Amino acid sequence: MEEIYSEFYLARCQKKLKNWGAPLDGWFCKEIIDVREDDEEAPLATCELCDCSKVRFVHVMDHLLYFEELRVGCICAGVMQGNILAAQERERQMKNRAKRRKNFLKKKWNQKYGGYYRKQFWLVYKHKLLEIKVDSENKHFVSCNQGKPVCSYKGRPIDNFYSAVYAAFDLADPLEDIL
Repeated sequence: MEEIYSEFYLARCQKKLKNWGAPLDGWFCKEIIDVREDDEEAPLATCELCDCSKVRFVHVMDHLLYFEELRVGCICAGVMQGNILAAQERERQMKNRAKRRKNFLKKKWNQKYGGYYRKQFWLVYKHKLLEIKVDSENKHFVSCNQGKPVCSYKGRPIDNFYSAVYAAFDLADPLEDIL
């Protein structure tokens, strides 16, 4: 049954790629996006290849000989890549990361007193020291293992503790590790 399922998807995906004049193989996943990362109620995405409207983890597929990237679901990504198991593994890792992120938000941060910063918080996560420092102008700085601090999250300045916590999670558990 699984083989028929794969053959069905393979045929459907390849037909659409042929109609678009796109390559049938040689695709690679350049990014994977959790459409519900910041909002559990956000609408799910639609696969550009099979039109499935229940995609939470979007695999952004790219090809050196095609002019645009395609945003697809797990099975279509596997068909395009020629390795369904690799796409399923990426999806599994993203699901696990989403659970870790949800649990991370519940962690209690320790507070430091004194020093230049008005407030300082720290937490050890995955053997990494995470720090959040708040200056007198309420600017938040986040660092991992005393590396270079970041002061923006998703292109916006970090101006509250919760954004700083999200930024800290991304430093300690980066998406790049999945790709």
